[in-house]
Amino acid sequence: MTCARTLSAPNPPQSYPRTKKTHVRYHARRPATPSGSQAIAFLLEKVVALLVLPVGMVLLLGLAALVALARQRRRLCGALLATALLWLWLCSTPFAKLLLMGPLVGQFPPQKLEDVPRADAIVVLGAGVLPVTRSRPYLHLHTSSDRVWHAARLFHAGKAPQVIASGGAVWPTSGGGSAAESMRELLEALGVPKAAVVLEDDSRTTRENAVHTARVATEQGIADVLLVTSPWHMPRAVAAFRAVGLRVTPAPSDYAQGPIKARFDAFLPSAAALAKTTRAMREWLAQLVYRWRGWA
Repeated sequence: MTCARTLSAPNPPQSYPRTKKTHVRYHARRPATPSGSQAIAFLLEKVVALLVLPVGMVLLLGLAALVALARQRRRLCGALLATALLWLWLCSTPFAKLLLMGPLVGQFPPQKLEDVPRADAIVVLGAGVLPVTRSRPYLHLHTSSDRVWHAARLFHAGKAPQVIASGGAVWPTSGGGSAAESMRELLEALGVPKAAVVLEDDSRTTRENAVHTARVATEQGIADVLLVTSPWHMPRAVAAFRAVGLRVTPAPSDYAQGPIKARFDAFLPSAAALAKTTRAMREWLAQLVYRWRGWA
């Protein structure tokens, strides 16, 4: 089960050695608002992805079954409904989750802090930190927010003198700030000086993370970066960042993957397993799209 946490009273961690403050130019401009065509294309990509993922596919099969029933094709209707139920059950099992997520996570095993090399900057990709809004007076942490904690850990260990927080507002009309701004606030609460945080708050996708971070890196004279993201996202992220000319060292975080166990409960469905199976399917699909478009 995913745990949700709310940040209240910030207390910088005391277990990491402090490094000397670095004076890095701070990007505080307003995130760019996407054009109408860009917003429509982005929405269409989300809709198409939804339809080919487990829940969307079940809905399509259910609609097809209703059409078959309306045309008095009861046998076809039954076959479509049975296929939908079988697909939903399979995608909801821990076995399917681990089968699809395992190859992604296995490419980047956990690292000890002392094994991570030094770089010019730490790049942390936005996820898991919901911004302050009228109905939410504090930052809200959920899945993948460990990325920000790991970026702070690397900074305090002296692995790089600055952190680039990369992530815009996926839906600019939602009323909250950008992912980069939320991450900056959390990084400050974890003891990272404001002067050491650089914002990249224009991106909404991994491709845009790479393109806009490369721009910031050029402005700051950065050549080597430690890339912090979830291990299941790391293969595509590394490929996207290298495609725009950045020298990248993976620094994965947010491990929640266990070994595959040959037990009967591996085939018992759960909502948590369905969510992770969906995430893995989305990632595999995104990798295909990125390779097709030459982004990775």
